[in-house]
Amino acid sequence: MKERLSGRSIALIVLHEIYGINEFIEMTCLQYQRKGFDVFCPDLLGRKNFPYSAAPEAYAFFMDRVRLEVDDKIRGLVSRLKTEYEMVFLLGFSVGAAIAWRCCENPGISGIIGCYGSRIRDHLELQPACPVLLIFADHDAFDVARVVSRLHRKGNTEVRVLKGEHGFLDPFGRHYESEQAIAVNASIQRFLNRCI
Repeated sequence: MKERLSGRSIALIVLHEIYGINEFIEMTCLQYQRKGFDVFCPDLLGRKNFPYSAAPEAYAFFMDRVRLEVDDKIRGLVSRLKTEYEMVFLLGFSVGAAIAWRCCENPGISGIIGCYGSRIRDHLELQPACPVLLIFADHDAFDVARVVSRLHRKGNTEVRVLKGEHGFLDPFGRHYESEQAIAVNASIQRFLNRCI
């Protein structure tokens, strides 16, 4: 697990995509550490990260070897951090966002931010016990409008849909949208300020 400590009483768990802890995730961890969070980024793969060109292999690896154990691992990390920190937040990208969403009923979590978590659609029955900000791209591999419509009916849940494709926040990826990234980072900061 990567850790970036700032000495504050607020912890942020960053949950990476299927590619692992890559340059984008490292940059994100540093960004939030500089904002004063103690940042924890568990290595969900247990191996070297995948390049973007190996997306099918990364997806298969995650689904075959990681998926079943990861929720308990994150719940355990949240429980441990709650003994040391006043507040614990989750920030997830893609599959990391879906993992964060699956933890939303945990009352020990202070807030969740999920960015383009397409597999959230498989768990729409969950009722968040903490504030949640979900950000989707309007062009993704599922019916975004249908999922967003269902999510809008939930308490504690704020949903934003921005123009772009899956992965639009990652400056190292092919779908990066700089203007949307700036808007999302501002939304995330407002959300965190409200929660803190």
